[in-house]
Amino acid sequence: MKITLILTLVGLVAYFGIVLFVIPQEYSNVKTLEPQPIFTAKISTNHIHLGDSFAVMVDSSNSHDAADVQIMSISFPGITQIGDKVKIVGYDFTQSPRYVKTGDEIGYDYSGGIKSVKAQYPSIEAYSRPVNPGVHYSIELKITPDVVGNFTIFAKTVAIPHSSDHSHYPYSGTKDHQNEYVESFSVMVSK
Repeated sequence: MKITLILTLVGLVAYFGIVLFVIPQEYSNVKTLEPQPIFTAKISTNHIHLGDSFAVMVDSSNSHDAADVQIMSISFPGITQIGDKVKIVGYDFTQSPRYVKTGDEIGYDYSGGIKSVKAQYPSIEAYSRPVNPGVHYSIELKITPDVVGNFTIFAKTVAIPHSSDHSHYPYSGTKDHQNEYVESFSVMVSK
């Protein structure tokens, strides 16, 4: 009985020693993935007449390490709802694009959802998982503004894991309602 108890205690000490000291060392030696997303955006024209439409084509890719998820976000700070103004013509992301409405709870400050804020304007988020280096995904939109003036579009891409300042693009410039950097585009709409 004593030998069984001693062997059990030795086994438990060995088990917990391995769990607490050996295995964490193995995990700490694992290289952190550092994906680097990027995108290019093309707008069919920079001037239209009220009632006409223009196209936006966004191509995103990833360089460096693989990303678990890469999100391409296209937002519209000059409108409160998408309605018939913005239509998805096509996409080849692995997941269906998601519409974000004004007032929806969204992530904030590259926190991966830990911090959140309410959306001040609508957007479309397209994403793929996983995203290997060199693979491209695109989305095409048809936009028909219903007011005269500058129609502004914000675009950004974020890779997860978000392990460095290069895990999002752009790296600097204008910040959106999520306190994240965006590239800004605009089309003049006249009568």
